[in-house]
Formats: sequence, C-alpha cells, structure tokens
Amino acid sequence: MSVSSFFNLRGAAHFAHSALMVMLLALPQSPVFAAGLVKQDIDTTDHMLTLTNYDRGFYTPQVLHIKPSGGKPIEKPYSKLLHLRAEISEFSSRAWLGIDTTGGKKDTTWGKSQDLTEDALGVLQTTFDNIRKNGGHVIVRICYDPWYNGRSNVTPEHKWVLKHVEQLAPVLSKNTDVIVALEMGMHGAYGEMHSDTSITYDRVAEATNLMLRSTPPELKILTRTGNYSAKVLGFDNWGVDFHIDGEKFAEIAKAKGDTMYRVGMFNDGYLGTQYDYGTWGADCKTSICREEGVAWLEKYGINTPYGGEALTTANGYQVINTPEFLAYEGFRTHTSYLNIQWNNNLIDSWKKSHFKGTDFEYDGTKIDSLTGFKYINDHLGYRYVLRESWLSDTVGSDGMFRAKLRFQNVGFGNLTRKMKTKLVLSIPQRQGNLDTVPAPLAKYIEMSNVDFRDVHSRTISVAGGDTVMTFDGNNEISFDVNLSELKYGDWSGGNIDVYLSVCGETIGADCIQFANRLSGYGVYIGRYVYDENKHTARLNSISKSAQKQKVPFVERTRNNVIIRDGERSYKLNGSKQ
Repeated sequence: MSVSSFFNLRGAAHFAHSALMVMLLALPQSPVFAAGLVKQDIDTTDHMLTLTNYDRGFYTPQVLHIKPSGGKPIEKPYSKLLHLRAEISEFSSRAWLGIDTTGGKKDTTWGKSQDLTEDALGVLQTTFDNIRKNGGHVIVRICYDPWYNGRSNVTPEHKWVLKHVEQLAPVLSKNTDVIVALEMGMHGAYGEMHSDTSITYDRVAEATNLMLRSTPPELKILTRTGNYSAKVLGFDNWGVDFHIDGEKFAEIAKAKGDTMYRVGMFNDGYLGTQYDYGTWGADCKTSICREEGVAWLEKYGINTPYGGEALTTANGYQVINTPEFLAYEGFRTHTSYLNIQWNNNLIDSWKKSHFKGTDFEYDGTKIDSLTGFKYINDHLGYRYVLRESWLSDTVGSDGMFRAKLRFQNVGFGNLTRKMKTKLVLSIPQRQGNLDTVPAPLAKYIEMSNVDFRDVHSRTISVAGGDTVMTFDGNNEISFDVNLSELKYGDWSGGNIDVYLSVCGETIGADCIQFANRLSGYGVYIGRYVYDENKHTARLNSISKSAQKQKVPFVERTRNNVIIRDGERSYKLNGSKQ
C-alpha cells in the first residue's frame, strides 16, 4: 500500500528529521483552503480532561537499592510515570551503608568498589520490564547515595564511575521505549552533582559523554545544571560563550549536530528563587544566567524532556513559583514533568489557588473552579487538540483519500519520542440475517511520513524587555493516501468513520490521548463515503474554496495575555477591546 504524506507546519523553531519527507512552510494566520475537501462537523474543543499520557506529567519517585547479589526488582511501580531512583551504593567503597550497634560497639558498613554484577544488572532490567507491563514510563537516575538519603562524598573513584557507565549503558539502551529520560546522576548526594569533594566539571562531562557514546540517540540525557550541560557540550567560558546567537555557540552546535538536541538538564531547585536555588547563576559573566539558559532550552530542548522538583520560595527572594509564571516560562523551557510529592507544600498551594490566566479553554476569568494545579497538570508536556478537519467526502475506485487537519499543541512542551501515526478506518459490517449488528472492521494505515514530534507548542519571542507570542501552536497537516488495496467488502455506498492515532508499537497500548472527546481508536477526524462506481480524481478536480475561518490565538505582551477570536479580542480580565 503506497502512502504519500507531507507536513505543513507554521512557526519558528522547527527542525526536519532526515527520515521524513517533510515540508515546512511559514504560514500566516489564515484559513485552510481545501480543494475538493469537505469541512467535517466534529468536536474541536479541548474537553479539559487530565489525559493519561504517561510520558509527561507529575511523576512519583521510587527508590531501588541494587545489590551485588540477592537484590529485588520493583514489582509494583508506584505510578504510571515513575521517577526511578536506582542507587548502586554497594558498588562504591566511599558509600557507607549503615551502622551496626550490636555488641555495644559501632561498626560502619561500607560498599565495595567493583564491577556491576549480572545479578545487579538483571534487577534493573526486570524493573524496566515490570514498568513496561504496568503500561508506564520512567525517568531514570542512578547514583551512589544509599537509599537517596542525601549523604555526601559517596561517589567512588572516577575510574569506577566510568566502568559503571559502560556497564549500565546496554541495559539503558535496551529500554528506550519506556525511558523518558536519563537524569545523569552518578555524582553526589541524591545524584544531583553536589555535596561531594570528588566532583569536577571535567569528570561529569567525561562520564556523560561516555554515556552519550554508549547509548542510542533515542535516550535523552540530562545533567543537573546548565553549567554541567554546557561543559558536556564543549563550552568552557560559559558567561562569554553560552549565548545561542553567538559565534562560539554556532561553532559548537555545528560540530555537535544532533547531540545538541539530545543533551538537556533537570532542575531540582525549580522556581524556588529567581536563580532556582543556584541552578542559574547570579553573575552572568562567570555562569549561565536564567535568560541564557531558558533561551538554550527553548531552542535545543524542543524535543528533550525538562522538569524536576518545584520548590517553595526562599526568604527574601522573588516569588516565581506560580501557575501564572509557568504559563509563560513553561512554554519556553518545554517543561514536561514535575514531582508530585515535592515540594508538597507548594503542590498543595497550587491545588488551593485559582488560576488567574486566560489560555484558550483554560480561562480563569470564566471558570471559578479552575485551580493552578489543574492548569499545570494538564499542560506539562504536550497536549494536542484537533481544531479543524477537511476530508475527501467520497473515495472512489482509485482509492485516493485526502485530508487537511489543524492540530493545536497547547501544552508546555512537545512529544519527546518517536511514535507511529496511523489512520484508522472504521468500516461497518452488513447485518445480514443476524439479529445483532456485527462490530465494525478496523483498518489501519501507517503514515510513515507524519511525525508528531513536529507538532510544536507555542513560541514566545523575547526582544529586549518585551515578550511576544510568535507562534500559537497551530500546526497544519496535509496528506494524500492511496487506499486502493483496502478491502471494503460489500460496503460500497456506506459511511466510513476516520480516526487518527499516535501510538507506540501496539495500537491500543501506549497511545496518545487527544484533548478532544475521547474515543477508542484515537481522535475522530470525520467520515467519507466509499463508492466503487466513482473515481476520486475526477471528484476532486472541482475546487471548493473554504470560507475564511476566524482562528482563535493567544497574543502575549510582557505579562499580559490577549485572546483573539477573529472578531474581537479580550484582555486578561475578560474586558472587550
């Protein structure tokens, strides 16, 4: 079956994947003009449900203590999105495991620097298998801090860190289908690259680059701060060179190629201060400050997970840990995951707060029950809404089917992993002599040239002190599909319902939920009539121009939000302009 497709995308900050036949067009805010197509009467609203897309969202942490022998894997993951805190402290001579107080004396028990055993690696693999069986995904961090209790100076000699990286890499490589990202711990308390005198930027960079070389490009690798990531990428003088528009940055980006889009960072001091508790520098001459770091994530983290732990505000610092601030910066950093348990006081405050923003259907000026937590929870990562659909009204004997769709990604981020896009045709069966109507036949057609990683969220341009919305997340997809090999049975003259699904290896498992009304096959995009006595090419030779559509979009100027619906515009407080 031949399938020819192409993407039409609007906006900046898009990049083409070489495996795709992708056409990128900078389109104005204009309607779809669909020759020979019929606009479908379908539900195109965001139903504001919290979707079960478990490769993004709030995660639950769970610790795995890995032993040289006799270890036990995690049998029942705490949640569908798990933060796996695997610790290998028993493989570090510098990690003290406990104190024995029996016999009236205190003996400290230490680990032993040695190769990871087959038993230890097997426990990790079985844990991944159980996460997969649970239908979940996992953010992985591995370190030497016993039971993640925040102990300092536990990292073994550097040669052992490198050996362990090499031994862990095959297991991580085997499980990229369930691993959202690897938070490159390995060093320091909590694996957060601090509280350890043996840590240096050179050592972190060497270990991380070894992991990059030893694992496939599907595995995204994150360090704890922008400084560490910069060192991994080859920057030394961060305050001078780490500016995405600078010559040195362009030179390194060209040399690194796709690795620039694979390396990111995790942020366990997120929003606690304007510096995120030291994640960003205060002296921009010697460190990466917030704006430079956010600009880097915005461009090069476009399909790389970003998140961590949001914190309460330290005394005397600027308060930025609000849902309204995330409704701005979250789109720039493509924030995709946060810890549901920490900081619990902040999470509780979000649950009690009213979201004051105006963001398409999530309009705090009209919905009194809309909490800040609800807004953040629903917008972490990607969130796809089908806003418009034009399809062939009839498919004839030649099997040509055409479609133009407009999807809006209203989430903070984008899809970070490769998935399969398929058309699903629901073809009713004739009742015959039976008293019951047989279930419809489902036909699947893979759209190998459509990659939903390119259905990007909004873009915010920063120019001096001004911030302006330059892309509202609307992405137009057009494709032609030859259905001539499809077997309709005796259903000529009947309606065929059409869905679009984006799934992992198996339809019905690991499939993306769209924000439109839920259905079993994916998102419903409309229907056509199959008529074996007609010829599609002749049917579509007559052009049918679409009426001009009043497409809603968001415009932001500084901290003000304006929703325009094509006829009028509203300020943040809902007043008509």
